[in-house]
Amino acid sequence: MTSLFFKLGVLGVLAVQPLHAVKFDDCYKVEDIKLPAGVPPEVGAIDFAEDGTLFVVLRRGDVLKAKPTADPAAFDWQLFATGFDNGCGLDVVSPTKIRVTQMAEMTEAEDTDGDGKADSFTRFAHGWGLSGNYHETNALTRDGKGGYFIAVGTASFSGPTFKHTLGTFSDAGRRGRNYSAVKWKGWVLHSDAKGNITPWASGFRMHNGIYQDPQGELWAGDNQGDWKAATPLYHVEKGKFYGHPNSLVWDPAFTKSKDPLAYYRGNLEAYNKDRTWAAVELPHMEMNRSAGEPMQIPAGSHFAGQMILPDNNGERVTRLMLEKVGDTWQGACTHFIDGRGLRSGNHRARFTKDGKQLYLGQTVRGWGIPAEGLQRVTFLGPVPFDIDRITITPDGFKVSFTKEIPDQLKDAKAWKVSSFTYQSKWTYGSDPEDKKEHKAGIASSDAKSVTLKFDGLAQRRVYRISFPKCDSTDGSPLQNNLAFYTVNSVPGK
Repeated sequence: MTSLFFKLGVLGVLAVQPLHAVKFDDCYKVEDIKLPAGVPPEVGAIDFAEDGTLFVVLRRGDVLKAKPTADPAAFDWQLFATGFDNGCGLDVVSPTKIRVTQMAEMTEAEDTDGDGKADSFTRFAHGWGLSGNYHETNALTRDGKGGYFIAVGTASFSGPTFKHTLGTFSDAGRRGRNYSAVKWKGWVLHSDAKGNITPWASGFRMHNGIYQDPQGELWAGDNQGDWKAATPLYHVEKGKFYGHPNSLVWDPAFTKSKDPLAYYRGNLEAYNKDRTWAAVELPHMEMNRSAGEPMQIPAGSHFAGQMILPDNNGERVTRLMLEKVGDTWQGACTHFIDGRGLRSGNHRARFTKDGKQLYLGQTVRGWGIPAEGLQRVTFLGPVPFDIDRITITPDGFKVSFTKEIPDQLKDAKAWKVSSFTYQSKWTYGSDPEDKKEHKAGIASSDAKSVTLKFDGLAQRRVYRISFPKCDSTDGSPLQNNLAFYTVNSVPGK
């Protein structure tokens, strides 16, 4: 059993904790970054150049750049490029060259004459269709070899398809709440360093963000909705199907039916056998309503080696504690920041090179209360009193904390454990099923951890772990007293 958390370690961060009570405001500062007046602040993507310049793709077509300043209102924004159609993926190749995934293609824009503005625009990669539906946005991540993985989103029933589409049209793919009427909608594609496209993995609804971590593992979230019971985080592997049937109309290897939506709607047993399950299921409302771009927390930051997942439909960022049991990824989720001055619309994330600041790009595209723009979270040094990590044992979980815990948490009566299952299907989200309560005992404890033991630990279940709000032994208030662990594999079984 290998913990992603332990691969990078946080001993250097934890060593600087002060010996007095630490509150949230001692640990983090949340600031609004002002964009130019009159610019629609709907942020599609963000990325840093190697020299520290921040590039921001605005969903209405512009690309801005600026060197970050200590004063969040003093960024000297400059227009680098314009004319993009709903750009939602960005790679800053160099301070003078960027690549953007817009609706129909990935476009390279370069400043060749040194005046600070792009003057050369080249199609770098293409090959997916375009139906004209507003929902078909794309995201990207580097593959570490000069190429990219591209997340190509499906269309929404609340918008039309155009009479003339780019690429082949599929009547079977057009049906359903979220659909794949043209090629590769709902897929992850791979682009090599020359822009050649290869289909990689299917079954996504709206994977609004994709990320390859420093260890080479590929991750994507998805949005709760049809065929997604709750917001999932997936470990993405080539050739696998991740649960949304419509995309399979473009898979020549899928020969079970010419209508995959109808096939799986009538056969959930086959569906569950064929799909790849989420590494983590994030309960709707309690944790995350709409996943943005996953991102590993770098060394030098709090909880280094863990992962964050912005919530596009909530004023929060989720923290994920992943581990590998055998060959299966799974893990726990809790809040990284919940409220505290964050807006909604969080969907793009980038850490500064030193790991001491997190930038969040935001847009809600008309869903809910408007929350658009750019915010910055600065790590001030101290680590809050919080859940450090949760790891699975053969008969329970070990819950570790960042500070010494009070005796209250070493009493079994303080802990509540319950579990449930999710069944993804054609409905818009699915309620938890097969709910169970588990009486937890304390197998062991020490200054900073408690190991829970209980009956009923089983795969394909999500476990809700809660305990009372309390202070650490130095008086620091607890930030989170609720977490969920998705079990795909039980060690030793």
